[in-house]
Amino acid sequence: MPLTLWCIRCWEAKADGLEWILLTTIEPALYSAVVQVDWYACRWLIEEYHKCLKTGCGIEARQLETAEALMRLAGFLGSLAVRLLQLRTFSRSHPEHPVQPLIPEAMLELLRVRLGLFAIPATLGEFWRSVARLGGFLARKSDGQPGWQTLWRGWLRLQDFCWGADFALKKP
Repeated sequence: MPLTLWCIRCWEAKADGLEWILLTTIEPALYSAVVQVDWYACRWLIEEYHKCLKTGCGIEARQLETAEALMRLAGFLGSLAVRLLQLRTFSRSHPEHPVQPLIPEAMLELLRVRLGLFAIPATLGEFWRSVARLGGFLARKSDGQPGWQTLWRGWLRLQDFCWGADFALKKP
């Protein structure tokens, strides 16, 4: 079956050798080629979203029996993956940004107590590395940035601590 494609060639004048050849099924007359190149430039963000869903949230490991159940789970985990991706991306691009008001005070205090920190994490960078530590990240200087598996495990543990603390504080 024949497929109609358009080819968009783009390159950066300032960067030697950086050139993209994009094939698209969308006619450039409908959307400008610049818009389509911008779409392509978002591919890494989309890849990270899918990596969070697959590696972090473990969506592929769920053994659901119906497409409807999978759609419900994807809806739930999709919004969680977006939130985690936003936090991780913002904490990497603005590691010195104050953690408050983005993260609740009670969550920060639980994190401080559980990890034996002297102070509540004050910046997003400190918060995110602390969450990763809950998931098994060693946080040595040479370790680089934490991956999705340690972030996800740490996030789940922190949620469990929050739920446990909330339950313990409720009066019968």
